[in-house]
Amino acid sequence: MMNIELISLLKGNMGLTLTSELAADICVAAYRMETLAQSRDIAQIKPRYNGRIVFAVERIEDITEEIKHLHRTHWNETEGHRHRLPFQPDYETFIRYEQAGRYLLFTVRSEGKLLGNCAMYLDKSAHTQTLIATEDTLYLLPEARRGTTAKRFVRYVENAMKLLGVREINITVKTVNKAARFFRLLGYRHVENGLTKILEIENV
Repeated sequence: MMNIELISLLKGNMGLTLTSELAADICVAAYRMETLAQSRDIAQIKPRYNGRIVFAVERIEDITEEIKHLHRTHWNETEGHRHRLPFQPDYETFIRYEQAGRYLLFTVRSEGKLLGNCAMYLDKSAHTQTLIATEDTLYLLPEARRGTTAKRFVRYVENAMKLLGVREINITVKTVNKAARFFRLLGYRHVENGLTKILEIENV
């Protein structure tokens, strides 16, 4: 299948300096040869209302400034092992993946206030040829963790993934909380252990 967008991008920038931004745009355009989540399919994911709580799929491109506080709070609470590294999310990259149909953002709101989010990357397995959703972030503010909100939110995300044809969801959980037990109760299996090491950079 001809990638019209990639051809147009290359023609429009022929003879120009290859900047990092242009290189990223070319990579995303090339990756779009097979868009995994079409806009029309994402539009079928309707909001779900649970009293004052609303689950929905939103575009990070539309709520970039609003979500920054949530991302910082998440980092402070669960990413202590990485606090020697700079916290500087690349929202332009998130948006590029979103535009390519390979990044979906789900939100939890109450009376308009953003209380939580779940971001998923979509890919096709080279081993099974089926769609895989990989969790990038899943976080709810403490005030949104009461009752069954978290459980219902995860089910909402799962149902949305099914609607898009996803067969496998991969998530990571931190050892600083009880998230692993929570996900096992929802049917997720412990299939591997991940280890992290922060490398010290020596001055030369």
